[in-house]
Amino acid sequence: MPNVGAKMSSFRAQVSTLKFLFLAVAAIQLVTAASGTIVALYFAGTGASQEIAALAPAAYSLGFLIGCFFIAGWITSIGHIRAFSAAAAICTASALLFSVTDNEPTLLFVRFLTGIATAGLFAIGDAWISETVDGSSRGRLLAVFAIILGLMSVLSQVIVIITPDDLNQSFVLVSLLYCLAIVVIAATPSTPPEGKERANVRVKALFADAPTAAFGAIAVGIVSTVFMNVVPYRAAVIGVDAVDVAIAMGAIYVGRILFLYPLGLMSDRMDRRRVILVASVIASFALLTFALLSTGDGVRHAVIVGTPVYRLVFVGLILLGGSMLTLYSLLLAHAMDRTVPVYVASSAVTMLFVFTIGGIIGPLLTSAVSAVFGDMAMGWMLMIVMAAFAVLTAVRIKTVAPAAKAEQTNFKAAETTSLKSAPTQKR
Repeated sequence: MPNVGAKMSSFRAQVSTLKFLFLAVAAIQLVTAASGTIVALYFAGTGASQEIAALAPAAYSLGFLIGCFFIAGWITSIGHIRAFSAAAAICTASALLFSVTDNEPTLLFVRFLTGIATAGLFAIGDAWISETVDGSSRGRLLAVFAIILGLMSVLSQVIVIITPDDLNQSFVLVSLLYCLAIVVIAATPSTPPEGKERANVRVKALFADAPTAAFGAIAVGIVSTVFMNVVPYRAAVIGVDAVDVAIAMGAIYVGRILFLYPLGLMSDRMDRRRVILVASVIASFALLTFALLSTGDGVRHAVIVGTPVYRLVFVGLILLGGSMLTLYSLLLAHAMDRTVPVYVASSAVTMLFVFTIGGIIGPLLTSAVSAVFGDMAMGWMLMIVMAAFAVLTAVRIKTVAPAAKAEQTNFKAAETTSLKSAPTQKR
């Protein structure tokens, strides 16, 4: 019992030390999740084409990729606090630019810069937590961190709900939250850690060791990026109210919170690929329903508003979020199941790299498909990508034996902003 008390005391002390960092990163997650919806609605309001609306998340994902894997060394050269403040200042300026111009090339470049800066912000927060806490508390602290980020994703849509008629106000509010993050991190009394060397990206090895995880990361990157960043544009164009769009996006994030840990714990007790298959099949059916409802003229939406069917749509969105947005964590755990312990950290880095590549491919593919087949083709494209991955998973289950119990990792919630994964997850 004394040891338990000492551990709890240590845990509380470390939470107290990191509370300012948690607050700053919570503000960043709040505006990052909100921005996907706000930017999509902004392009719909300015009359931009779906091709342009799709290029915005592609630019953001490209910037995020560069920020994560090519510029993150900047942190160790100028320090965590300076780097965080500079990156948040770039995001502040980027948000304000949306409120003063509607020049599409400029705004696409702004999203690219935002992606670079946001990657730095999350990398700093992630590294600060991982390198500050001791091994006995790291798992619980990262779980608390994941819960905070999940709640902020849900609450992010409140920004849209309180400013539905003037998106310029939304961008101003976003910039104020970035400023809050700068003030909090600059005033923190704790000392940031020294930067540490990061693991290497091993794409070829990931596809060889865990092809289900590798192809799944690409598929989830394609589908989730497009759905969370382009579908709000499509909904606004066909006449869905901005508040309804925000509530729908919030429902998807709620689904992730509700299903992440139950599915994760279930996957620890069986062949993890079976849980991945179930989640991908549910996501495929949800996307099929979305494709069928997207008539392109808003007629079906207008008919079902205020009816029980409309409420069922939101239940479907919760199921979509509970399947689509939990897949990355399940896939990451599966990748680690198939990875020798010395390369576990590299697997986490490589999975994020592959996921981000999917985040670039998805919007570009959407732009091309929309130009050739029309805007309604987007929904069918998303369904086909997810269904194809479900088929691949089923084939792998039939033809390849599951990982041995001794080689299985313990499931941990993983964010698609995190470069860190504790090697202690491997048994």
